[in-house]
Amino acid sequence: MEQRPLGKTGVSVSAVGFGCGAVGGLMVRGDPAEQTAAVARALEAGITYFDTAPSYGDGRSEENLGRVLRDLGAWRHVVVGTKVRLQPADLHDPAAAIRRSCEGSLRRLERESVDLLQLHNPIAADGHGGAGDAATGSSAAIPLAIVTGSVAEGMQRLVSRGLVRHIGITGLGRTPAVHAAVRTGTFATAQVYFNAVNPSAGFPRARGGEQDFEGLIGIAEAAGMGVINIRVMAAGALAAQPTRHANAGDPGPLLADGAAYRHDLERAAAMRALAAELACQCPLELALRFALATLGISTILVGYSDRTQLEDALRWTARGPLPPEGTARVVELAR
Repeated sequence: MEQRPLGKTGVSVSAVGFGCGAVGGLMVRGDPAEQTAAVARALEAGITYFDTAPSYGDGRSEENLGRVLRDLGAWRHVVVGTKVRLQPADLHDPAAAIRRSCEGSLRRLERESVDLLQLHNPIAADGHGGAGDAATGSSAAIPLAIVTGSVAEGMQRLVSRGLVRHIGITGLGRTPAVHAAVRTGTFATAQVYFNAVNPSAGFPRARGGEQDFEGLIGIAEAAGMGVINIRVMAAGALAAQPTRHANAGDPGPLLADGAAYRHDLERAAAMRALAAELACQCPLELALRFALATLGISTILVGYSDRTQLEDALRWTARGPLPPEGTARVVELAR
Protein backbone atom coordinates (compact mmCIF):
# COMPACT_ATOMS: atom_id res chain seq x y z
CA MET A 1 0.00 0.00 0.00
CA GLU A 2 1.34 3.40 -1.00
CA GLN A 3 2.06 5.74 1.93
CA ARG A 4 1.46 9.45 1.34
CA PRO A 5 2.39 12.55 3.37
CA LEU A 6 -0.49 13.98 5.40
CA GLY A 7 0.17 17.57 4.36
CA LYS A 8 2.95 19.20 6.37
CA THR A 9 2.29 17.22 9.55
CA GLY A 10 5.34 15.02 9.06
CA VAL A 11 3.00 12.01 9.28
CA SER A 12 2.51 9.51 6.45
CA VAL A 13 -0.75 7.66 5.88
CA SER A 14 -1.92 4.90 3.56
CA ALA A 15 -3.43 5.98 0.24
CA VAL A 16 -6.59 4.10 1.27
CA GLY A 17 -7.77 4.36 4.85
CA PHE A 18 -10.13 2.45 7.12
CA GLY A 19 -13.36 4.31 7.85
CA CYS A 20 -14.93 3.21 11.12
CA GLY A 21 -18.22 5.09 10.68
CA ALA A 22 -21.81 4.00 10.98
CA VAL A 23 -22.51 4.08 7.23
CA GLY A 24 -20.24 1.10 6.49
CA GLY A 25 -20.98 -0.13 9.98
CA LEU A 26 -18.42 -2.88 10.59
CA MET A 27 -16.82 -1.13 13.58
CA VAL A 28 -20.22 -0.11 14.96
CA ARG A 29 -22.48 -3.12 14.42
CA GLY A 30 -20.09 -5.87 13.33
CA ASP A 31 -19.20 -9.02 15.23
CA PRO A 32 -16.13 -8.42 17.46
CA ALA A 33 -14.19 -11.30 15.90
CA GLU A 34 -14.94 -9.97 12.42
CA GLN A 35 -13.81 -6.50 13.48
CA THR A 36 -10.50 -7.88 14.72
CA ALA A 37 -9.96 -9.99 11.62
CA ALA A 38 -10.73 -7.07 9.30
CA VAL A 39 -8.36 -4.68 11.06
CA ALA A 40 -5.64 -7.34 11.13
CA ARG A 41 -6.06 -7.85 7.39
CA ALA A 42 -5.98 -4.10 6.79
CA LEU A 43 -2.74 -3.78 8.74
CA GLU A 44 -1.24 -6.71 6.85
CA ALA A 45 -2.11 -4.94 3.58
CA GLY A 46 -0.44 -1.71 4.69
CA ILE A 47 -3.46 0.37 5.73
CA THR A 48 -2.23 2.76 8.41
CA TYR A 49 -4.96 5.42 8.72
CA PHE A 50 -8.08 4.74 10.80
CA ASP A 51 -10.91 7.26 11.15
CA THR A 52 -13.53 7.33 13.91
CA ALA A 53 -15.73 9.74 15.86
CA PRO A 54 -17.77 9.91 19.09
CA SER A 55 -21.01 10.08 17.10
CA TYR A 56 -20.39 6.80 15.29
CA GLY A 57 -22.65 4.41 17.18
CA ASP A 58 -22.70 6.67 20.27
CA GLY A 59 -19.07 5.90 20.97
CA ARG A 60 -19.08 2.22 19.94
CA SER A 61 -16.78 2.85 16.99
CA GLU A 62 -14.11 4.40 19.22
CA GLU A 63 -14.49 1.66 21.82
CA ASN A 64 -14.25 -1.13 19.24
CA LEU A 65 -11.34 0.42 17.37
CA GLY A 66 -9.44 1.00 20.62
CA ARG A 67 -10.04 -2.59 21.75
CA VAL A 68 -8.99 -4.11 18.43
CA LEU A 69 -5.82 -2.04 18.08
CA ARG A 70 -4.90 -2.86 21.68
CA ASP A 71 -5.52 -6.59 21.24
CA LEU A 72 -3.48 -6.63 18.03
CA GLY A 73 -0.66 -4.59 19.60
CA ALA A 74 -0.99 -2.27 16.63
CA TRP A 75 -1.14 1.25 18.06
CA ARG A 76 2.48 2.01 17.22
CA HIS A 77 1.82 1.14 13.57
CA VAL A 78 -1.22 3.34 12.90
CA VAL A 79 -2.43 6.93 12.64
CA VAL A 80 -5.87 7.51 14.19
CA GLY A 81 -8.16 10.46 13.68
CA THR A 82 -11.28 11.22 15.68
CA LYS A 83 -13.59 14.24 15.84
CA VAL A 84 -15.50 16.73 17.94
CA ARG A 85 -19.01 17.87 17.04
CA LEU A 86 -20.22 21.01 18.80
CA GLN A 87 -23.82 21.93 19.55
CA PRO A 88 -25.05 25.56 19.61
CA ALA A 89 -24.92 25.67 23.42
CA ASP A 90 -21.26 24.62 23.32
CA LEU A 91 -20.27 27.86 21.58
CA HIS A 92 -20.57 29.74 24.87
CA ASP A 93 -17.37 27.96 25.91
CA PRO A 94 -16.00 25.98 22.94
CA ALA A 95 -12.71 25.10 24.66
CA ALA A 96 -14.48 23.33 27.51
CA ALA A 97 -16.75 21.38 25.17
CA ILE A 98 -13.84 20.39 22.95
CA ARG A 99 -11.84 19.22 25.96
CA ARG A 100 -14.74 17.13 27.29
CA SER A 101 -15.30 15.53 23.89
CA CYS A 102 -11.62 14.73 23.41
CA GLU A 103 -11.25 13.30 26.92
CA GLY A 104 -14.27 11.07 26.27
CA SER A 105 -12.75 9.88 23.00
CA LEU A 106 -9.46 9.07 24.69
CA ARG A 107 -11.25 7.05 27.40
CA ARG A 108 -13.08 5.02 24.78
CA LEU A 109 -9.93 4.52 22.70
CA GLU A 110 -7.98 3.72 25.89
CA ARG A 111 -5.22 6.12 24.92
CA GLU A 112 -3.48 9.13 26.42
CA SER A 113 -3.36 10.98 23.10
CA VAL A 114 -4.62 10.80 19.53
CA ASP A 115 -2.93 11.75 16.27
CA LEU A 116 -5.67 13.93 14.80
CA LEU A 117 -8.74 15.73 16.18
CA GLN A 118 -11.09 17.16 13.56
CA LEU A 119 -14.00 19.55 13.88
CA HIS A 120 -17.04 17.58 12.71
CA ASN A 121 -19.33 20.59 12.11
CA PRO A 122 -19.86 22.24 8.74
CA ILE A 123 -18.68 25.83 8.30
CA ALA A 124 -21.11 28.70 7.72
CA ALA A 125 -20.49 32.20 6.45
CA ASP A 126 -20.09 34.75 9.23
CA GLY A 127 -23.45 35.92 10.49
CA HIS A 128 -25.06 32.57 9.65
CA GLY A 129 -25.20 29.16 11.30
CA GLY A 130 -27.58 26.64 12.78
CA ALA A 131 -29.14 23.46 11.50
CA GLY A 132 -31.68 23.00 8.74
CA ASP A 133 -29.49 23.86 5.76
CA ALA A 134 -28.95 21.16 3.13
CA ALA A 135 -25.33 22.19 2.70
CA THR A 136 -24.61 21.91 6.41
CA GLY A 137 -26.07 18.51 7.23
CA SER A 138 -27.92 17.69 10.41
CA SER A 139 -25.53 19.25 12.91
CA ALA A 140 -25.33 23.00 13.46
CA ALA A 141 -22.98 24.86 11.17
CA ILE A 142 -20.48 27.15 12.89
CA PRO A 143 -19.66 30.60 11.49
CA LEU A 144 -16.21 30.96 9.97
CA ALA A 145 -14.95 33.52 12.50
CA ILE A 146 -15.76 31.17 15.39
CA VAL A 147 -14.21 28.16 13.65
CA THR A 148 -10.92 29.97 13.05
CA GLY A 149 -11.12 31.81 16.38
CA SER A 150 -12.35 30.27 19.63
CA VAL A 151 -12.87 26.76 18.24
CA ALA A 152 -9.36 26.58 16.78
CA GLU A 153 -7.96 28.01 20.01
CA GLY A 154 -9.73 25.36 22.06
CA MET A 155 -8.43 22.59 19.81
CA GLN A 156 -4.91 24.00 19.87
CA ARG A 157 -4.93 23.92 23.69
CA LEU A 158 -5.25 20.15 23.48
CA VAL A 159 -2.17 20.08 21.24
CA SER A 160 -0.31 22.10 23.86
CA ARG A 161 -1.41 19.64 26.56
CA GLY A 162 -0.17 16.68 24.52
CA LEU A 163 -3.63 15.14 24.09
CA VAL A 164 -3.72 15.74 20.33
CA ARG A 165 -0.91 15.92 17.78
CA HIS A 166 -2.73 17.76 14.98
CA ILE A 167 -6.09 19.45 14.35
CA GLY A 168 -8.30 19.54 11.30
CA ILE A 169 -11.67 20.50 9.88
CA THR A 170 -14.46 18.85 7.94
CA GLY A 171 -14.64 20.79 4.68
CA LEU A 172 -18.42 20.97 4.48
CA GLY A 173 -20.82 23.89 4.63
CA ARG A 174 -20.70 26.98 2.45
CA THR A 175 -17.96 26.66 -0.15
CA PRO A 176 -16.52 30.21 0.22
CA ALA A 177 -16.44 29.81 4.02
CA VAL A 178 -14.65 26.47 3.76
CA HIS A 179 -12.09 27.92 1.34
CA ALA A 180 -11.50 30.84 3.71
CA ALA A 181 -10.96 28.49 6.66
CA VAL A 182 -8.44 26.48 4.67
CA ARG A 183 -6.51 29.56 3.57
CA THR A 184 -5.96 30.74 7.15
CA GLY A 185 -3.40 28.00 7.70
CA THR A 186 -4.94 27.31 11.11
CA PHE A 187 -5.60 23.63 10.56
CA ALA A 188 -3.40 20.72 9.48
CA THR A 189 -6.00 18.63 7.65
CA ALA A 190 -9.33 18.84 5.87
CA GLN A 191 -11.88 16.14 5.25
CA VAL A 192 -13.09 16.73 1.69
CA TYR A 193 -16.27 15.45 0.01
CA PHE A 194 -15.19 14.00 -3.35
CA ASN A 195 -16.51 11.17 -5.48
CA ALA A 196 -17.27 10.17 -9.07
CA VAL A 197 -20.78 11.66 -8.84
CA ASN A 198 -19.55 15.02 -7.55
CA PRO A 199 -15.82 15.47 -8.16
CA SER A 200 -15.96 19.27 -7.96
CA ALA A 201 -13.48 19.40 -5.05
CA GLY A 202 -10.88 18.23 -7.55
CA PHE A 203 -12.44 19.49 -10.77
CA PRO A 204 -14.41 22.75 -10.39
CA ARG A 205 -17.87 22.81 -12.01
CA ALA A 206 -17.93 19.01 -12.36
CA ARG A 207 -20.58 18.74 -9.67
CA GLY A 208 -23.19 16.31 -10.97
CA GLY A 209 -26.01 18.70 -10.11
CA GLU A 210 -24.82 19.07 -6.51
CA GLN A 211 -22.83 21.66 -4.58
CA ASP A 212 -19.68 22.92 -6.29
CA PHE A 213 -16.70 22.67 -3.92
CA GLU A 214 -14.68 24.65 -6.46
CA GLY A 215 -11.34 22.85 -6.35
CA LEU A 216 -11.09 22.52 -2.56
CA ILE A 217 -8.51 19.74 -2.82
CA GLY A 218 -6.01 21.92 -4.65
CA ILE A 219 -6.62 24.86 -2.32
CA ALA A 220 -6.02 22.68 0.74
CA GLU A 221 -2.91 21.14 -0.78
CA ALA A 222 -1.54 24.60 -1.60
CA ALA A 223 -2.08 25.56 2.05
CA GLY A 224 0.01 22.57 3.13
CA MET A 225 -2.96 20.64 4.50
CA GLY A 226 -3.47 16.91 4.43
CA VAL A 227 -6.59 16.01 2.43
CA ILE A 228 -8.76 13.16 3.70
CA ASN A 229 -11.25 12.10 1.01
CA ILE A 230 -14.69 11.33 2.49
CA ARG A 231 -17.74 9.78 0.81
CA VAL A 232 -15.67 8.31 -2.02
CA MET A 233 -18.42 5.68 -2.47
CA ALA A 234 -21.23 8.24 -1.96
CA ALA A 235 -22.33 6.44 1.24
CA GLY A 236 -22.62 3.19 -0.73
CA ALA A 237 -24.75 4.61 -3.55
CA LEU A 238 -22.01 3.86 -6.06
CA ALA A 239 -22.76 0.18 -5.61
CA ALA A 240 -25.63 1.06 -7.98
CA GLN A 241 -28.08 -1.16 -6.11
CA PRO A 242 -30.61 -0.20 -3.42
CA THR A 243 -29.99 -3.22 -1.17
CA ARG A 244 -27.58 -2.47 1.67
CA HIS A 245 -25.45 -4.76 3.82
CA ALA A 246 -26.90 -5.81 7.19
CA ASN A 247 -24.12 -3.93 9.00
CA ALA A 248 -24.52 -0.80 6.89
CA GLY A 249 -26.26 2.15 8.49
CA ASP A 250 -28.54 4.75 7.03
CA PRO A 251 -26.69 6.85 4.40
CA GLY A 252 -27.05 9.70 6.86
CA PRO A 253 -27.66 13.41 6.38
CA LEU A 254 -26.93 15.29 3.23
CA LEU A 255 -23.31 16.42 3.11
CA ALA A 256 -23.49 18.55 -0.02
CA ASP A 257 -26.18 20.91 -1.18
CA GLY A 258 -28.35 19.14 -3.76
CA ALA A 259 -27.10 15.67 -2.82
CA ALA A 260 -29.55 12.84 -2.34
CA TYR A 261 -28.92 9.12 -1.97
CA ARG A 262 -31.54 8.25 -4.60
CA HIS A 263 -29.99 10.73 -7.04
CA ASP A 264 -26.54 9.21 -6.45
CA LEU A 265 -27.95 5.71 -7.02
CA GLU A 266 -29.33 6.82 -10.38
CA ARG A 267 -26.04 8.42 -11.39
CA ALA A 268 -24.15 5.28 -10.33
CA ALA A 269 -26.39 3.12 -12.51
CA ALA A 270 -25.53 5.38 -15.43
CA MET A 271 -21.83 4.78 -14.70
CA ARG A 272 -22.04 1.02 -15.16
CA ALA A 273 -21.28 1.23 -18.88
CA LEU A 274 -18.32 3.55 -18.33
CA ALA A 275 -16.95 1.28 -15.61
CA ALA A 276 -17.12 -1.67 -17.99
CA GLU A 277 -15.42 0.29 -20.78
CA LEU A 278 -12.60 1.17 -18.39
CA ALA A 279 -12.22 -2.49 -17.34
CA CYS A 280 -13.56 -1.84 -13.85
CA GLN A 281 -15.62 -4.48 -12.08
CA CYS A 282 -18.30 -1.99 -11.07
CA PRO A 283 -18.84 1.73 -10.32
CA LEU A 284 -17.32 1.22 -6.86
CA GLU A 285 -13.99 0.22 -8.41
CA LEU A 286 -14.27 3.12 -10.84
CA ALA A 287 -14.83 5.54 -7.94
CA LEU A 288 -11.92 4.27 -5.86
CA ARG A 289 -9.42 4.26 -8.70
CA PHE A 290 -10.66 7.68 -9.85
CA ALA A 291 -9.85 9.05 -6.39
CA LEU A 292 -6.46 7.32 -6.41
CA ALA A 293 -5.69 9.19 -9.63
CA THR A 294 -6.62 12.61 -8.22
CA LEU A 295 -3.65 14.72 -7.16
CA GLY A 296 -3.63 16.27 -3.71
CA ILE A 297 -5.48 13.53 -1.79
CA SER A 298 -3.52 12.14 1.16
CA THR A 299 -5.83 9.25 2.03
CA ILE A 300 -9.15 7.94 0.75
CA LEU A 301 -11.55 6.82 3.46
CA VAL A 302 -13.53 3.70 2.64
CA GLY A 303 -16.17 2.53 5.10
CA TYR A 304 -16.43 -1.26 5.24
CA SER A 305 -19.36 -3.46 6.22
CA ASP A 306 -17.38 -6.72 6.19
CA ARG A 307 -14.07 -8.26 5.17
CA THR A 308 -15.30 -8.98 1.64
CA GLN A 309 -15.67 -5.26 1.03
CA LEU A 310 -12.19 -4.69 2.44
CA GLU A 311 -10.74 -7.32 0.09
CA ASP A 312 -12.53 -5.68 -2.84
CA ALA A 313 -11.00 -2.32 -1.97
CA LEU A 314 -7.53 -3.84 -1.63
CA ARG A 315 -7.82 -5.63 -4.97
CA TRP A 316 -9.00 -2.50 -6.76
CA THR A 317 -6.29 -0.40 -5.14
CA ALA A 318 -3.65 -2.85 -6.34
CA ARG A 319 -4.85 -2.25 -9.92
CA GLY A 320 -3.70 1.34 -9.55
CA PRO A 321 -5.18 4.74 -10.42
CA LEU A 322 -7.38 5.22 -13.45
CA PRO A 323 -5.40 6.30 -16.51
CA PRO A 324 -5.74 9.98 -17.49
CA GLU A 325 -8.25 9.26 -20.24
CA GLY A 326 -10.45 7.39 -17.75
CA THR A 327 -10.28 10.26 -15.27
CA ALA A 328 -11.26 12.71 -17.99
CA ARG A 329 -14.32 10.66 -18.89
CA VAL A 330 -15.51 10.50 -15.28
CA VAL A 331 -15.15 14.26 -14.96
CA GLU A 332 -17.00 14.87 -18.21
CA LEU A 333 -19.88 12.69 -17.03
CA ALA A 334 -20.23 14.91 -13.95
CA ARG A 335 -20.31 18.23 -15.81
